Amino acid sequence: MSKKSKELEKEKEQNRVKAEEVIETMHKAEAFFLKNKNPLIYGLVGIVVVVGGLFAYREFVSKPKNKEAAAQMYKAQNHFAKDSFRLALYGDGTMDGAGFEQIAEEYGSTDAGNLANFCAGVCCLQIGEYEKGIEFLERFKSDDEVLAPRALANIGDCYVEIENYEQALKYFLKAAKLKENNLAAKYLMKATAIYEKNGNYAEALKLYQEIKTKYADSSEAQDVDKYIEHAKVLSAN
Repeated sequence: MSKKSKELEKEKEQNRVKAEEVIETMHKAEAFFLKNKNPLIYGLVGIVVVVGGLFAYREFVSKPKNKEAAAQMYKAQNHFAKDSFRLALYGDGTMDGAGFEQIAEEYGSTDAGNLANFCAGVCCLQIGEYEKGIEFLERFKSDDEVLAPRALANIGDCYVEIENYEQALKYFLKAAKLKENNLAAKYLMKATAIYEKNGNYAEALKLYQEIKTKYADSSEAQDVDKYIEHAKVLSAN
């Protein structure tokens, strides 16, 4: 037998072995399916039911409720824009005049209801209902560059008003770290005020210097040098 014939025979043998391996694997898979067909079918049905349920909830419950909430918020937003915070929070008593509090409670699972939590918290801060404001703001969930840290800072403002400075400091620092943009400088300044109130000028100095170097384009950085010098003198004493 020639060398070429031997190579052809070898190749045929290899292909035969591979074909047998594939057939055997198919047989094993078929046997496994027949043995476990009920669990597999139930598992697939379960997945379909869950996915279908989520789709149905989103399409027929979540989306319509979000539209309802957004429509309800129209009047409240107008009151909010006019600084009529109590009306914005509690509504004006008319059929279509629900306030942010009612909208947040009824539609809290929707995007519009979530935003109502934020707006309700700000209203509470403005009218002096600080503990209630903290509750609303803590319910607000967002990754927005502006609103997410602002909500934390507003919680800090509420704690300042009830003279819980330790908690206020915690939230101001958390707000500053959440999204490191120029707005963070504003929250760092709020933190420095608490440090100075507590006589911790060394920590205040660190934050002033952070504002100067990290947020040089912020409005807070324009006058920060005088605060740095002030803190240096006091921290040295």
